[in-house]
Amino acid sequence: MMQGFFLKEAVRSFRHHRGLATTAIISLTSALVLSGMFLLVAHNAGLALHTVGDRREMVVYLNDSVSPDQVEALSRQFESSYGIVSYVSKDQAWTEFSEEIEDPALLEAVEGNPLPASLRIKLKPELLTATAMEEAAKHIAEIPEVEDVVYGGEWVRRLDELTRNLQWAAIVAGVLIGLAVVFMMYNTIRLSVLARRLQVEIMSRLGATDGFIVTPFVFEAIFEAGVAAIAALALVFGIQQGISAQVVPVAFLPWTWALGFLAANLMLAWLAASLALNRVLRAIGA
Repeated sequence: MMQGFFLKEAVRSFRHHRGLATTAIISLTSALVLSGMFLLVAHNAGLALHTVGDRREMVVYLNDSVSPDQVEALSRQFESSYGIVSYVSKDQAWTEFSEEIEDPALLEAVEGNPLPASLRIKLKPELLTATAMEEAAKHIAEIPEVEDVVYGGEWVRRLDELTRNLQWAAIVAGVLIGLAVVFMMYNTIRLSVLARRLQVEIMSRLGATDGFIVTPFVFEAIFEAGVAAIAALALVFGIQQGISAQVVPVAFLPWTWALGFLAANLMLAWLAASLALNRVLRAIGA
């Protein structure tokens, strides 16, 4: 029953102060669109990094003296410890090399087939970091049948560093945008309460509790933040569709991200409204 009363009061307040509420929603939507675009960029960058990361592999070059039985044993050992293993014979390696070079004169200058057989390991997800790959390479290099191990250590380290930088950038941007949302909602609610200062003073003197007074304003703030967040997501979706159709395919935010975006803004609106109302009520009480 009380929730219905508070909701009606919030709606009535929204109607009576449409200009202020509309300005708040537009301002919030603008800020949240920027936030949503950053999330869109971060999400697609993460997908790209994940796709590149999935292509990480380790190539184990074998000695020419390795027998088929030894290759089989090594394959089973690496399969259980490191990931999916595929064998590339000397002839297969030469065929791949020839296709990449595409220069018959250069190939004819090479006597015989100097390329070794190898085992290519598509690593398990937990081994895709630079540290884990380096540790695995050290263990594999100690095996007598192994001639060399290649995994692109410097490239992997740079990719890991780029991923960490992207995560930190997302955290910093999220904090800054969150503060901006709190600041805008704080000022909007404070102005809304001050516009009805007389009404609030009368309710306070008649014995209304602070909770009874502030709840409609909190509902109003959450409603405005919800409308702004939904509008921002709709605009970001439209931008994403336009980019995908005209420029390059871009994935929209996962539904979990979208719900988290909406929930975070509702929580920030509640926080901003609580801070603003506490300050205004203290000023009125004084």
